[in-house]
Amino acid sequence: MSPRAPHEGVRVDAPREVVPLGQRSRASLRVEGLCFARAGEVVLDDVNFTLEEGRLLAIVGPSGAGKSTLLALLAGFETAHAGRILFDDIDWKQQSPVERGIGMSFDDGALHEHLTVAQNLDSAAVSRGDSREVQRARVASLAQSLGVTHLLPRAPVTLSAGERRRIAVARVFIRSPRLALLDEPLANLDRGNRYTVRALVRDVQRSSGATTIVVTHDPTDALAIADDLLVLINGRVRAFGPAAEVASRPIDLEVAQLVDDLGMHVITLTDEQLTRSTVDDASDLATTQCWFAPAFTERIHGAMDGMNHDGTVLLGIRPWHIRVGAPREPSIVLDAKLIAREGAGIFTDLIAQRADGRVLRARVDAHEAQDLPMHAITRFHVHERDVHLFAGPWPGMRLA
Repeated sequence: MSPRAPHEGVRVDAPREVVPLGQRSRASLRVEGLCFARAGEVVLDDVNFTLEEGRLLAIVGPSGAGKSTLLALLAGFETAHAGRILFDDIDWKQQSPVERGIGMSFDDGALHEHLTVAQNLDSAAVSRGDSREVQRARVASLAQSLGVTHLLPRAPVTLSAGERRRIAVARVFIRSPRLALLDEPLANLDRGNRYTVRALVRDVQRSSGATTIVVTHDPTDALAIADDLLVLINGRVRAFGPAAEVASRPIDLEVAQLVDDLGMHVITLTDEQLTRSTVDDASDLATTQCWFAPAFTERIHGAMDGMNHDGTVLLGIRPWHIRVGAPREPSIVLDAKLIAREGAGIFTDLIAQRADGRVLRARVDAHEAQDLPMHAITRFHVHERDVHLFAGPWPGMRLA
């Protein structure tokens, strides 16, 4: 049995319905050529993307990629050195942060410690000239819908981490924002609170219809809630599109590492190795050997026709696609030395060592893993249909 990833099996090659231009959803947010530097260091470089009205975008990337800076530019806390931000075709250079109609939560929650929860929510709401009774009713209605009514009289200091996050999210959406910005709303939460706040973000975003951007370092969180996914690396947009498509068919190996919490293994093949269909990492088979069928070689050569590359092919393999034993369909077969087991709930991560010292991690059913002998050569395989192909050099360019 092989675990199924949240985005496994998504058809990304299915034909899409063609919508006449006049019937398409209005583009709510458009970012064009955005650039920003701090202390002479480039933080964001030529960032471009369009987010349609009512969509939820998750931004992922390594630390220092510029994720939080991008939110600050959208909120008006920083000023871009070049480029434009347009909302409904209005250039935000002409509007103050208040006029933009933005709701934002920061990575620390940023609650007013001297106010009760009810006062925190009320102070975040946009003033509409309503009576106090109407304002209190608005707070009570939102609190009931989010399941936090019992927290209204309490001070923030008495709240748990999960409760603080829920109130921070509520403060964003009580404003009825045109654009909601959430910076790491799930940081430092345990599993139970993470699932609760994750569902809360998605539910309140759907019910409000607000165009929303969430920054997170966790790809599992991003894929659980996002319509669209943007991968930011070194201040540049490396990938952008529907979340399932970006995750299922990563454009390169750096993106692949960032959109899956288990990462992606890489096997580098030269033209010579492709010709003989065997990769020997150790002459005595003490560590790793790999075999693949001639038809797989033909598939690779066909994909590389017309591509610029350095003569190597990078095979991308996800740990949850690695199976134990002999294959029953066309596969890449690997023999590796089993050195450890790590529990992962109903699954077990098998750790095997390759000749170059790299670790091979295979996530398999726990019952399947329990009888495998330690420090022995174990046969693994990956179905050819599950292998991602990239043209070298690193980080590669997607072939198939």
